[in-house]
Amino acid sequence: MRPIRCAAFNRPIGSASVVFFVFGLVLVCGCRFPRTPARPAVFALPERDARQAGALALYAKGILLESSTQGDTNVNRQAACEAFRQAVALDPDNRRPLEALISALADNARFEEALSALEPFLTRHPEEVELRFEAARLAEASERTDDAARHCAALFALRPDERELGHALIRLLFQSDRDAEALRVMRDLQTRFNDAKSAAVPVQWAIHFTREGPQTAARALSCLDLALPLRTNAAERAALLTLAAENRLLLGQTNTAETVLLDAYRLNPEVNTAILRLGALWAARPDATHRLARRIQADPDGAYADRLILAATYQALDQAEAAADTLSQAYAQRMRLGYFPSESVYLWHAALLEAAQREQAAEHILLDALAAYPHSHELKNFLAYHWAEAGTRLDEADRLVTDALRQQPENAAYLDTKGWILYRLGRTYEALQWLLKAAELDKEEPEIFDHAGDVLKAIGRGSEAILFWTRSHRLQPDPAVEKKLRDHNAFPPPAS
Repeated sequence: MRPIRCAAFNRPIGSASVVFFVFGLVLVCGCRFPRTPARPAVFALPERDARQAGALALYAKGILLESSTQGDTNVNRQAACEAFRQAVALDPDNRRPLEALISALADNARFEEALSALEPFLTRHPEEVELRFEAARLAEASERTDDAARHCAALFALRPDERELGHALIRLLFQSDRDAEALRVMRDLQTRFNDAKSAAVPVQWAIHFTREGPQTAARALSCLDLALPLRTNAAERAALLTLAAENRLLLGQTNTAETVLLDAYRLNPEVNTAILRLGALWAARPDATHRLARRIQADPDGAYADRLILAATYQALDQAEAAADTLSQAYAQRMRLGYFPSESVYLWHAALLEAAQREQAAEHILLDALAAYPHSHELKNFLAYHWAEAGTRLDEADRLVTDALRQQPENAAYLDTKGWILYRLGRTYEALQWLLKAAELDKEEPEIFDHAGDVLKAIGRGSEAILFWTRSHRLQPDPAVEKKLRDHNAFPPPAS
């Protein structure tokens, strides 16, 4: 044994001396300590720390099980889910095992179970935004729209400047049949943002509910009641009133609807929509035209609106000739009083005259209209196309449609008119470029495809012409187009 040096005296101490020294020390100390067996030391963790440690271990176990490639995958996932659940039970305020549990449950479409696991945490931590979003998604996925709306409302309260949250909340409230709350959120959005986008929200919902049919017409009217005070422009108010009238009709309130339509026309006489709708309503009544005619006779100088309604009624009854004559009378009466008809009435009148095959009268009306409204791109295009179809005054027609295109360069109808005039002028290759652009912009207008087919045929591209004629015929069957297809042995067209 190697000797130990004594620090005090710097000399070696023998082994026997060491033994006697230790024995003496034990004798001296033995009288002071009880002679009981020694026990191993135990370091006990506080309960909270122990639970957190256990939760962390279970969370790690679940991660390993999820990522394991050995054994049955489904069994592993179930075991992982259970491990996450136990971890959440041990440490319910730890986000990591909670998020893992929610993700595992959602991956298996167990949305309600995931939501139930998440709800207690959000009760204790209402400020948690990300998990609140997840709760709203889970509630909607499990078709619990009331709960989805509740969580969305909490998010909107936390983030009131996020407009999209308000939009989502309105949708969820409507889906939960909580209309009054949805309307309140719309008002809150308008108060907070006070802009065109917030003012458009009730209109958008009104349009949506109108399309849904009679069962949601009352909802549409509630939205319109909110939207109307936000609009001061007469044209916009007239459009909303016309939409309100449609919902009154869906609810069977015909008399009220007619009154609203008249109000809409008086607010904005530049648009014929309300008048045409009134004509359609009158056309459904027995002896409608005679009743309207008697009203006009009773007040010949003050019945301009009635004359327009009568023309619209004849049009709804497919009596274009009588409708055109009635508008001619309305035009004469208006001019006697020193007023020009609106641009829309001129356009309507010319269209009726063309439908009645009175081309010269239509041209005369269009020329008068352009004199009254020289900057109207719609009138310029209408007259240009009228001349293109007649094959007359083509250079002047080209000038008119070019002016119209300066105002609306992407208008497919105007591009079609331009191409058709160039075709009539013999400038076939130029015409094709305009018509192909028109067809690209408007894929639902049969006449554009018919024109493009004619021009393709004229330059020797017959197979392509057949494709365009076929498209035109599918959009709207027409005997003239059908004949072109038959002449090229391409009728009936192949199924798309």
